[in-house]
Amino acid sequence: MRIKNNIKLDICRFSHLLYNRGLVGAAGGNVSARKGERIFVTCGGKSLRSIGPEEIIEIDLEGNIAGNNTGLRPSKEVDLHLNIYRARRDVDSVIHVHPVYATGFAVAGKPVPMVTAAARLKLINIPLVGYAPPGSPELARLVYHKLSEEKEKIKAVMLKDHGIITFTEGMEDCFNTAELVEETARIAYISGNISRAWADIIGKVT
Repeated sequence: MRIKNNIKLDICRFSHLLYNRGLVGAAGGNVSARKGERIFVTCGGKSLRSIGPEEIIEIDLEGNIAGNNTGLRPSKEVDLHLNIYRARRDVDSVIHVHPVYATGFAVAGKPVPMVTAAARLKLINIPLVGYAPPGSPELARLVYHKLSEEKEKIKAVMLKDHGIITFTEGMEDCFNTAELVEETARIAYISGNISRAWADIIGKVT
C-alpha cells in the first residue's frame, strides 16, 4: 500500500509541476506510471493543476480498473499509455501534454528541429505521429506502430494537431524530457525568426 501511495503522490507532484510550468492548461493532459503488472493513471476530466491521490486510477495491463474503485474513470487516453508500455518495456512513466511551442510545430506538421546540443544529445529525434482523434483506438495504434518501428530509443513523439508524449524510466526524467521538448521548440521558433530578421536587415543594408 505504501508503494502505491508513493506512486500516486509522485504522479500528483509532477502533474502540478506540468501545469505550473505552462506545459498544459485547463483539464488537458494525462500522466501515468507503471509498477509491475499495474498502471496508475490520472482520471479523466480533472485538471492536472489540482489532481489528488484519490484521482489516480489503478488499472491492470489490459486497462481494467483494479484496486479500490472510487467511481472515477481513467483518462480517455488510457489506451495510448497502455500501448506505449507494450511497445517499450523499458519505460515506466508516460506524460501527455500540450505545450504551446511544441504543439505549434505539431499543428504545422513539422517535427521540432534538434537545434541545441542538449536536444541532440538527450532527445535525439522527436518523430511526428499522424492525426487521429484524441482518445481513439486509432491514435493509440499509430503511436504503438511509431514506437515499434523506431530503431533509436527515443523519449518523445509529437501528435499532429494535438501535443506531445514523453516516455522514460522515472517520472522526473519524463517531466524533464517534456520541459526539454518545449524549450527546444521555443528556441527553434525564436532562432528561426532571428535568422529571417537578420537576413531581411542584411538585405536592406546591402
